[in-house]
Amino acid sequence: MCSDFAARRAVRGYSLGMRQRLALAAALLGDPAVLVLDEPANGLDPEGIAWLRRLLRDLAAEGRTVLVSSHVLSEMAQLVDNVVIINRGRLVHQRPLADLTNEHTATLTVSTPQADRLRDRLAEAGARVEPTGPDRLQVTGIAAAEVGDIAFAAGVRLHGLAADGGDLEQVFFALTTDRPDTRPALTQVAS
Repeated sequence: MCSDFAARRAVRGYSLGMRQRLALAAALLGDPAVLVLDEPANGLDPEGIAWLRRLLRDLAAEGRTVLVSSHVLSEMAQLVDNVVIINRGRLVHQRPLADLTNEHTATLTVSTPQADRLRDRLAEAGARVEPTGPDRLQVTGIAAAEVGDIAFAAGVRLHGLAADGGDLEQVFFALTTDRPDTRPALTQVAS
């Protein structure tokens, strides 16, 4: 049996993924109210990552605080509820993940048969607007909900409104790369 084989092996003979699981099990032995993990998905296969996501979400649902530090932002974006970005030991940003990514959406693509009219209204609101076709606009500097509200108030029909970008990695770089000589780190919170 596989478990008998694993039980007789020295821990140093385990794969990185098995050692990660073992370390997590050890951390949970004391039934902690707060769990702090650094790169917990490192070495896990896709099945192990999905298992880890479920486990950490279940622990948070029990009322525990789960803090996760990681550089794998695409994975953390699927796991966390709140994001804390620390840059050179200083808090840069802290808020719910959805609010953070919505606020920093890179580009919106808007389709409307009334592109000229909407372009003017969006520009008045401070958005940067580029026509990309007769019925399409590329909009930056404004949230998707605000574009919808402006279109509604102006009586402009929208046929499409899509966010291009605004993922956690883009937000992270937007919040940290304009600071010279920095080495950013990310700490994310699931609760």
